[in-house]
Amino acid sequence: MEEKNVKSIPLANDLTLELLDLTRKISVDACQVTMVARLVIPVKASLFSEETLKETPLENIVNKVGETTTFEHRKERNFIMNEDKDKVFEHLVDTFMETIMPYVSKPFFPEKYILKCYRDKG
Repeated sequence: MEEKNVKSIPLANDLTLELLDLTRKISVDACQVTMVARLVIPVKASLFSEETLKETPLENIVNKVGETTTFEHRKERNFIMNEDKDKVFEHLVDTFMETIMPYVSKPFFPEKYILKCYRDKG
């Protein structure tokens, strides 16, 4: 599946969100419209509070999570007529921008997401 980078958005938390279009044909006149919002988060000390690093050393976090972790939000719509695909894609982007974008751009998001990944890896 080909990824088409639609937009790169610098965030207030010094990260860059990538909006990707992964739309593909599924029949002669229809397609599956897929929008992916991807945020690659480096695992570095400056993203954590002192309190967090006292409780869980950065080395432990990096050992479990890795040097980076990736947040992805994916939305798909199936059997969209070819002539409607751009409008549907724009709607998916608009919905993301209204609902999830305000949260992922907050200063605390990278730390919270990295810690979630750390806990998920047990």
